[in-house]
Amino acid sequence: MFLLAAMCIALLITSCGKRAEPAPKPKPPPPFEFLDAWGNKGNDAGQLDAPVAMTVDALGRIYFADPAAGFVDKFESTGTPLLSFEDPRLHHASGIAVDSGGAIYVADAARGSVLVFFPDGTFLKAIQIPTQPHFTGPLGISVDDAGDLYVPDPARSRIAKFDAHGRLVKFWTVPKDASADEKPSDVAVAQDDTLFVAYARTGRIEKYSSDGAWMSSWIATDGLTGNSPELNSFAVSGQFVFALAGAPLQIRVWTLDGQHKLDADLVEPLGVIGAPQIAVTPHAELLVFDPSAPRVFRFRIHLDAEGFK
Repeated sequence: MFLLAAMCIALLITSCGKRAEPAPKPKPPPPFEFLDAWGNKGNDAGQLDAPVAMTVDALGRIYFADPAAGFVDKFESTGTPLLSFEDPRLHHASGIAVDSGGAIYVADAARGSVLVFFPDGTFLKAIQIPTQPHFTGPLGISVDDAGDLYVPDPARSRIAKFDAHGRLVKFWTVPKDASADEKPSDVAVAQDDTLFVAYARTGRIEKYSSDGAWMSSWIATDGLTGNSPELNSFAVSGQFVFALAGAPLQIRVWTLDGQHKLDADLVEPLGVIGAPQIAVTPHAELLVFDPSAPRVFRFRIHLDAEGFK
């Protein structure tokens, strides 16, 4: 009995003398973690022929304007089809946006109109906007929570604001302080109703109040070379501004006041794609769309989570 007790005491002393090795820390995920990719080419409902623009709504669902097929298509971010509707006027689509109530806005830059549809695809009205006779590529329009519509007018270097009834509120000239050949190509409204304007050719991003007062400006320069390649696309979340630029493709991130956050390569699994576009969902997902495939690449964003609330 005495021997057994002594052995237990010795074992206890020995075990107490050993320090437990700390468990290795798990490797942190990359800023943009690849999840999956989806997309089926075709001109039937639920397929994509040759979309020119995409957007997301407040629930993270994706909308495409597909002029080749004459459709607007709506999907879950995972690729599940939700809605497709056809209209002959959609054969000239060049941009798309969705308001907080689910109404769908489709821009026709060459003919100078924005077609507005109810959430089920029923046509509501047309809003006359400045024509863009020589404009190519997607025209990035945006709608705020009050239903105000913002439209870039690259032909005249200005932004147009329309109210919820489709009435013109004002124009303001952009950019604030830049070279004469810079033309606005995209606008995006943040949650606080400030407006961000992108200039694809020079990589400039500017911030304005909803009334058109200039607030700040910066250039999306490459952190390694100092060059400012063209912006393929840009998007705004609750706390960050994202831009896709460079070759190979790189995501650049800033805070809403223009402070640089990080740059991240997106070579894998994208490969080489032409004229890509991006969107950011409220669920901290980055969507990269390759219109030539067509295919959507979905990434989990690992930044400050509060920026996506």
